[in-house]
Amino acid sequence: DNVITIDMGGTSFDVSMVSNGSPELTRELRVHEMPVGVAAVDVHSIGAGGGSIAWIDKGGALQVGPQSAGAEPGPACYEQGGTEPTCTDANVVLGYINPDYFLGGRRDINTALSEQAVKEKVADPLGLSVPDAAHGIFRIINNNMVDAIRVVSIERGIDPRNYSLVVGGGAGAIHAGMLGRTLGMKSAIIPRYSGVFC
Repeated sequence: DNVITIDMGGTSFDVSMVSNGSPELTRELRVHEMPVGVAAVDVHSIGAGGGSIAWIDKGGALQVGPQSAGAEPGPACYEQGGTEPTCTDANVVLGYINPDYFLGGRRDINTALSEQAVKEKVADPLGLSVPDAAHGIFRIINNNMVDAIRVVSIERGIDPRNYSLVVGGGAGAIHAGMLGRTLGMKSAIIPRYSGVFC
């Protein structure tokens, strides 16, 4: 009856709450900045998806998102001309994505391009190894997503430890364990086809 739903796709991370079997609703829904004025499921969204780009700010700190490589050109590993290191590229470097079975084997990805993007744009400028840079990207995007979950739970006086995490989106399952662990949640539900469950 009590779940926090997450959907991590290519460009965004969406969070919603279901308490006592009912979704949280809002009347603050806007479309193109215009108020709609009807009740809708309250979904909190941030720019944290598989295509979120890792970059170094003026102070020399690693950041991830909110800008995204999107589907085109997409992550460097897609071999569509993308050169920016993304969350997906970091997951490829870390071995969290099987390059031989991406999208069920329907899409080839290039591990060397992921490593090159992370090396050139993050690892070398920060004096890190490629795996350490990829791990930094992974940790930062997880922290961003944990903050989004806190907005809909802790900041509203709701303890997420009493909820289960329901995971949707193509990238959500990779990060679910770390998100749940960080928030002290005891269970995560990952549907068989979580990539189309959003």
